[in-house]
Amino acid sequence: MRNQHEPDPRFVDSLEGQLARELRRKKRVGTSPSVRAMKMGSLIAGSVILGAAAMGFTQQLSESWRRELLEARLELQLQLAQQRVEMQLDALGLTRREVEQGVRSDKDLLYFELRIAEAEADARTRALELEELRQSGREPQGVLSAPLVDGRDFVSEKIKVRMQVARHYLELTQGEVELAREQADVGVVSEDQVQARSLVAQEAEAQLQSLAQQLELRSAYLDDELTAVEVELKMLEAEAQSRVVVLRRQSDYFQNELARYQAQVNSGVMHAAALAELSTRVAEVAGQLRLAMAELEIVQRELQRRSTRR
Repeated sequence: MRNQHEPDPRFVDSLEGQLARELRRKKRVGTSPSVRAMKMGSLIAGSVILGAAAMGFTQQLSESWRRELLEARLELQLQLAQQRVEMQLDALGLTRREVEQGVRSDKDLLYFELRIAEAEADARTRALELEELRQSGREPQGVLSAPLVDGRDFVSEKIKVRMQVARHYLELTQGEVELAREQADVGVVSEDQVQARSLVAQEAEAQLQSLAQQLELRSAYLDDELTAVEVELKMLEAEAQSRVVVLRRQSDYFQNELARYQAQVNSGVMHAAALAELSTRVAEVAGQLRLAMAELEIVQRELQRRSTRR
């Protein structure tokens, strides 16, 4: 593949032909060497300028083609997202009828409503990315240090869309926790099942809090309270802190489960294979926790280093 900064071979051949014809013509009319050299220099200079302009045009054409391709891709993704919304709405309508007939439970409706919220959020995000591309002329950006586009904050708008889904998911998980507690009170489910659902709800809450932190950091960056590097490091710190909290909760839960499994294996109620599988899961969570804590330490050390340099 030819490098875009190299001249087109056809252009070079054309230039050589022009130079050869010019030399033959000047030789026939007897132009003096000095005049001939001056005109040759002008011709070469003009050719260089034209060549540079041609390469610049090629680069512009390539960038324009790239934007056009990206826009077409985003348009297609938006259409697919909108179709998924329609499909989920149709599925929700069918589920409602089945609930009325007693075939499905009300709980199934909640899950379909979450899927619709996710599909709608995806469609809204694609629409925002398409608007950003058309207004900025560049690929949409999601980093907190991205610049405004004609005064519009696309980054915060996309975060808020994700927050709507996170809030919906949190409400769903909290409802499951309440239902599990009610069932545990009458002996339908065990207390460890309530704890498992509580863990999921806590993770959903941490996800929503993380998005809220991103909005705060974005606002601080736009208000010049943080530099581009600082805001990205602060985001990494917030994400690492959230992972540490979630993984610690998971570790505590699985440790308790491990003790319960061990007791059941000792009494012969449970097979040892289940205990071995859970032990592997405990080790995995412990490893993830150590990694998250190491990442958090590295980021905080870098933030501290930058703060002392001020």
